[in-house]
This record gives sequence, C-alpha cells and structure tokens, in this order.
Amino acid sequence: MMPTGHWRWSMTMLSKGLPLVWGNDGSARGSGLLRVLRRQRNEVAGGDDNPAQRLLHQAEVAAERQTGILRVAIGAGLLVTVELVALHVPQGASAILREIDAARITVVGLALVGILTLVGLRRGYPVQRLSYVTATADAVLILGNLSFSLFAFGIPGNFFSLFPGVWIVPIALAATALRYRPALQIYVATLYVVGLTALMLVAGIIPPDQRAPVLAQLSMGFGLPPNAIRLVMIAIAATVLVVVASRGRRLLHEVVRETTVRLDLTRFLPQELAPILTDPAFSELRTGRRQTIALLFVDVRGSTAMAEHLDSARFAAFMSAFRRRVMDAAVHHGGVVDKFIGDGALIVFGLPYPSPDDAARALACARTLDDLIARWNAKRQFDPPVTVGIGVHVGEVFCGVVGDARRFEFTVMGDPVNVAARLQEATKEHGVAILASDAVVRAGGEEGHWREVERTPLRGRREVLGLMAPIAA
Repeated sequence: MMPTGHWRWSMTMLSKGLPLVWGNDGSARGSGLLRVLRRQRNEVAGGDDNPAQRLLHQAEVAAERQTGILRVAIGAGLLVTVELVALHVPQGASAILREIDAARITVVGLALVGILTLVGLRRGYPVQRLSYVTATADAVLILGNLSFSLFAFGIPGNFFSLFPGVWIVPIALAATALRYRPALQIYVATLYVVGLTALMLVAGIIPPDQRAPVLAQLSMGFGLPPNAIRLVMIAIAATVLVVVASRGRRLLHEVVRETTVRLDLTRFLPQELAPILTDPAFSELRTGRRQTIALLFVDVRGSTAMAEHLDSARFAAFMSAFRRRVMDAAVHHGGVVDKFIGDGALIVFGLPYPSPDDAARALACARTLDDLIARWNAKRQFDPPVTVGIGVHVGEVFCGVVGDARRFEFTVMGDPVNVAARLQEATKEHGVAILASDAVVRAGGEEGHWREVERTPLRGRREVLGLMAPIAA
C-alpha cells in the first residue's frame, strides 16, 4: 500500500499535470526532487559521516562529560561535608559513625563513577550505553547506602525517608536531566521508585502504635551534623538544577539564533537552499566555490507586446501563472530557481552539491516545462499561443553569496550561464522550443533522444558548439 506522504505528493503532481513513474513498491519515482529530499533526509537521519549526526553525537558526549564532572564535584563536596560533620560526632556515637562510614563509601563511589565516565568517553565508549551504565551505578550506590542504613540498624521500611542518603536521589534525577533524553529520565526515575519501594517492603512496615521506640532511636539523626548534610544536599541539588537551566537556556538561545539566521537567509537565498543551511554551510557560500552544474534558461516570447495589450491585473496574473509552472517543473526535477529575470528564469541543477544525474534532470525539466506550456495553451486557448525558448547547458561556474549586510544575493556566475542564455535566444532562429548543448546531452546520456540542428559558434563566442533539439516522440 502506498504511504500517505507519497499519495499526497503524487496527487499534487498529478493535479498539476506533472508525469509520475511508479516503482515496484508503489512509491512515486523518477522525480529529481524526491531523490534530493531522500538524500537530504538520509544525511540528517543516519550515518556517522553526515554533519547533523556528528553534531548530535557531539552534544550527547558534551552532556555526558558534564554529568561526569558533576559526579566528581558532588562526590568531592559531599566527602568534605561528611568529614567536617565527623569532626563533631561524639566518640561514643557508634551508630552515627557507622552511618558516616557508609556515607564515605557512597560519595567516593559516586566520584569514581564520574571518573570512569570521563575515562570511558575518552576511550570512545558508546555514549548512550555509557549513560545507562553510569545511571545504574549511581542507583546501586545510593540504594545500597539506604539498604545499609535500614538493615544494619534494624530500622523498619517506614522510615527510609529519614536518612540523609535518600536526599541524593533528587540530585541524581536533576543530573540526569542534563542529557535531555526522556527515555533515560524515565529509566532513572523507575530505578529509584521501584528500588525505594522494594526497600520499604523488604525492611518491613510497622503500625503506628509501634513507631515511637523507633523514632526515639532515630532522634540522633536530626541533630546538627545530619541536618547539615541535608542542607548541603539541598544546595547541591539546587546547583545542579541551575546547571540544567543554564544549559537549556543556552540551547534555546542557539535554536533562536539559528532560526533567525534561517529567516534572514530566506530573504536572499533560493527557498530550496535555506532549510538545509547551517552556519558552516552559509560561511562556505559566503566564501563561494566553483563546481559543475547544469543550467536551464527559459524566456517567454512576445511578452513585451502582451504587456502593452493586457491590463496590468491580467498581465500580472499571466506572469504569476507562468512562474508557477516554472517552479512546478523545477521542483519536480530537483532544480533550484536561481532567479526570475523579468519574463525569464534561470534554473540550476546541482545545488547545494553536484549529482551525477544533474544534466539528465535539466534535460527532463526542459521537456516537462515545454509540456506544461502546451497544456496551458490547450486549457486557456491563448491567441496567439504562448511560446517559450529554453536553453540547457552544463559547465563549471562560481556559486555563492555576494554583497554585504545591506543586500545579500545568491548568484551563479560563469561562461556556462551565458551559453545557456545564448541557446535560449537561438531557439528563435531555429524555430524550436528547446535547444541544448551537445555537452549537456552527452553528460545526461541522452544522445539517442536529441538531434543536432547546427554546429556553430553562438553569438558573441568563438567556440563551436553543437546545438541539439529533442527528437519528437
């Protein structure tokens, strides 16, 4: 069954009279635009070699590194706090001293997990797997500390929340939020909810009338030293949340800046290019580059006389309809309308990056555009009929963004642009709608579908060029 997206796209193309070729899987094929979109989608969605995937991986590594550093800092800070508290514990308070020993082991373990995280990242351990391993190690240490507190002193499960160790759980949850990965956050939350529930049930629950002796036994847990540890943990949790908020705000700022840049780019770049541009790509366009592309130049015949005889509203509607057909043909074959020039247009194939089928798509676009104009004439019964001249060529050009902040412009410059324009002009002399250079016909592998009408230098040029017209089907 055909996917919904292909069905909608196909109906749009059919409604505009554009030809479709169907693949064995029921999807529309033969469209240069579809191939371009698939290639760009693949670049964003998969593979270690594409820029988007690399940037996403770098962001995940940075988040995991920051979490590892926080673990080390939290472990060190809590260890210092525990040691300061230990200085004020009476020598005879063996229960509290054992709690402090357990706390030492826990916080040192947290710091070691942070160090191992940084080592694992340095050695290239998969970052997503590492995040689950380290989060699980955190939970084992924290729940292990609480288990010791409950079982070593025979404390019922009702009272697990009274131990300072449970206050590390919010810190761990806050640190997990640094990764911005909901699945990991759910996993970590589940670990602690299930783990604490299990501890409470295994340690046992006593009724209210039996709780007074236990509370008396735990009264030492509410003195200055344990409350100091609780306060430090609150401060650490708040600090981690500040880091999370700062990182989120920084990411939001980057997104807003990127969106602003893209909106600015749409003012002067062809709309097909703006959605796929990043800062490095824009910098590359500002520098400019030379590359081989295929070009199609189209022009309406007799538009000057038409402008004189039609009122402004009807002429504007006519030109809008013409440009719409140019856009339809370009989009259908994966071309980019570089610019509209009066009653003409320049379409390029091979942006942002060249492809082996650029020439073939340019030739196919020329035939599609000629067919769309013929259908337009048949539908509207223009008198005289609308005629166009189309020139197609291929060659190396300069492409890039020129200008300054007051006025940027994306442009394609070079001799091949002039050749395409001269071929379009030569269609008048030879009485055909389309003329292509022998170079673009060879590049497109279509020698059998074109005939040579003349081999001559074009106006203003010395180089001899083969002028090819399509063979009527």
